[in-house]
Amino acid sequence: MMSGTSGDGINLAAIEIEPGARPSVRLVATAERSYAPSLREAVLRAGADVPFALSDVARLHADLGDAYAAAASEFIATLPRRPGVIALHGQTVAHLPAEHTTLQIGDASRVARATGLPTVSDFRSADMAAGGEGAPLVPFGDHVLFASRAPIAVLNLGGIANLTLIPTASADDVIAFDTGPANMTSDAIVAPSGEAFDRDGRRARAGRVNERALEEALRHPYFARRAPKSTGREEFGKPFATRIQERVSADGGSLDDALATALALSSRSIADALARETPRGTAWTMLAVAGGGARNPALFESVARAVAPLRVVKTDELGVPSQAREAIAFAIMGAYRMRELPNVLPSATGARQAVRGGVVHLP
Repeated sequence: MMSGTSGDGINLAAIEIEPGARPSVRLVATAERSYAPSLREAVLRAGADVPFALSDVARLHADLGDAYAAAASEFIATLPRRPGVIALHGQTVAHLPAEHTTLQIGDASRVARATGLPTVSDFRSADMAAGGEGAPLVPFGDHVLFASRAPIAVLNLGGIANLTLIPTASADDVIAFDTGPANMTSDAIVAPSGEAFDRDGRRARAGRVNERALEEALRHPYFARRAPKSTGREEFGKPFATRIQERVSADGGSLDDALATALALSSRSIADALARETPRGTAWTMLAVAGGGARNPALFESVARAVAPLRVVKTDELGVPSQAREAIAFAIMGAYRMRELPNVLPSATGARQAVRGGVVHLP
């Protein structure tokens, strides 16, 4: 089960896999569960740079655990047979890679008790203890899923955008990192209007890019850093979005113009990062796109234009539903953890060694 930085809900995926040197993954089923409005509001508040009492964090930890438990129980009831393990990423409320500190909440013990199944959570801490940034973790699953298609680049468009570059079939050659914001900035800009997000990028399409605001945003030091690197709401949350909107407004622009600028920032930073980190002599066969942003035609088309003439497809065309790709990756990681096998790529996180990420909660 995966809950991303957009804070919109839970993605679930059931797979069959036998971990090992040459694993094969068979997708059994996928599902989505939206957060209740009050829960989403609490998640976004917890991840924002605003006062949030420890007692509120504790309540949210329990409430998320109950939501995960309910979602898992409902999903399992639809499957042809009971799973052997549940892998729960949890909800990130703080990610401070420079300090080797991160926090994902959502009580996994409640999931284990409700389902009667061992539940793996807290995937990031072991990597951070080994000197890594605790992110990105999904590239381990990407390598399992897509290494046979190398050289291939895989892009996730969630709140944050991240790239997994697989130039060869070797796990040691994988390069993976967060490029910067995907949906996060646009979501924050549109939120005061009462909309949770810019559906299909309609408002961004109606606006005009403010080039001065775009260039100013692209001067953020994160974009110039080389991989491995990771980021989150701390750098690209509401304050960052507000600065873009204020710059656009100061030039007489509209909310739609600010959204167009945020969308251009996402696609431009993705294209720049892909060009910068592509190994010399590598010619990608395609850029495969996943995540909630893959459903946004305006963002998808903007990315395609930015990386042209590279072929851009959704991971659905490769047998991996774009909305479920991260949930599938954590299912893979959970299976490896239960076999006591490494499930993180140090080349992606910067850790000193590959770790067995995840804490096992027994029912």
